[in-house]
Amino acid sequence: MEYVDQRFEGVNVTLDGNSFRNCIFRDVIFEYAGGPVEMTNSNMDRFSFQFGGDLAQGLFTLYQLFGTDNMLAILRGYTEPGAGGDVTIQV
Repeated sequence: MEYVDQRFEGVNVTLDGNSFRNCIFRDVIFEYAGGPVEMTNSNMDRFSFQFGGDLAQGLFTLYQLFGTDNMLAILRGYTEPGAGGDVTIQV
């Protein structure tokens, strides 16, 4: 579904399969399971994420294998390549 010029406040917002353009998000919970999402020219203020599906299972597996700090280092390396240099994880 495509959302244009919408304001979301105090609600859960499903990201998977949706497109958001010129939207405002305030005090929302983004629900995300790893599907496609498009967001352009939108503003967010006070939000959190609720993960589901295979994405949630994958994140939980990383947590079980590597613990919180190392899992965050892996995610940081994915979202900010080169920001933290090389990451060495000892298991």
